Amino acid sequence: MTTNFAPRKFGKGRSNKMVQLSRLMFIFHRLGTNILHRPPSDPGLESQSLLSRSFPTKIWQCWKDDSEDPTQRTVGFPHQWRIVNPDWRYERFTDSNIDSYVRERFDGTIVEVFTSLKDHILRADFLRYLILLKEGGPVSKWIPEQYKQSVNLVIGIENDHHKQPIWPGSRFSVQLCQYTVLAKPGHLAVKVLVDQVVSNLQHLINTEAPGTRITFEDVMSTTGPFVFTKVLMDYFTNVTGVEHTGNELDRLEEPRLIGDVLVLPKDSFGWLPQEHTRPKGNPTILVEHLFIGSWRAEHPG
Repeated sequence: MTTNFAPRKFGKGRSNKMVQLSRLMFIFHRLGTNILHRPPSDPGLESQSLLSRSFPTKIWQCWKDDSEDPTQRTVGFPHQWRIVNPDWRYERFTDSNIDSYVRERFDGTIVEVFTSLKDHILRADFLRYLILLKEGGPVSKWIPEQYKQSVNLVIGIENDHHKQPIWPGSRFSVQLCQYTVLAKPGHLAVKVLVDQVVSNLQHLINTEAPGTRITFEDVMSTTGPFVFTKVLMDYFTNVTGVEHTGNELDRLEEPRLIGDVLVLPKDSFGWLPQEHTRPKGNPTILVEHLFIGSWRAEHPG
């Protein structure tokens, strides 16, 4: 089976000073105030309910400030999203206004935990999940025609260790990409993800000694790809009744539907030019991520 991808391109980059959020749709979708400790949900029922919703088009971006060219490596990138997609609505978050968004859209523990965070990358990761939960995203042109009536969430593969642990001690062999995620608002997996991240952050805040630096592993496992991968793999296992570890996604070449989640091949969201898998401009490559990683300098490990 050959899948035809639309040749539309999207944004770049992730760092503590500038974090590229997914293309996200915009729906005012008010959830209950008690996000945490909700009763167990039936993924099948929730999936069917979401399938009836469409994917409105809005671009959400998060950068350090309102500058158009934050660094030499990112000249023109923020505005590029609007040039390529002139018919889409657009909103940008900055360090100075994200607290206002969280206070307006959420209550209780989420607001308390988010506004207490000082670490830029933890805030950026958490904000991404909160937007996905509340607003959702993306564009149907990223979804092959045969899957459009079956998909509520689209994710990609960032790294594939070919049936070997993706990180020491892990039971997973792939790392799922969380810097670009496409979702309808209120997806069950994103609800679970937000709950897990809140719990992780509370633990980190309560156990961190004064003056202790947050490590690279702290970020990855608290708000980053480690926790994202675990929650999604657990969701796959729950909806299929078959344990998912990433081995089933080894060397994935075509999009694969698992429950209501479409998993794209690595090059769709995780393409790297130095790997020489496909030439730049190939329609399979939907996002070029620069992997600047400036946040790592402040997080040892």
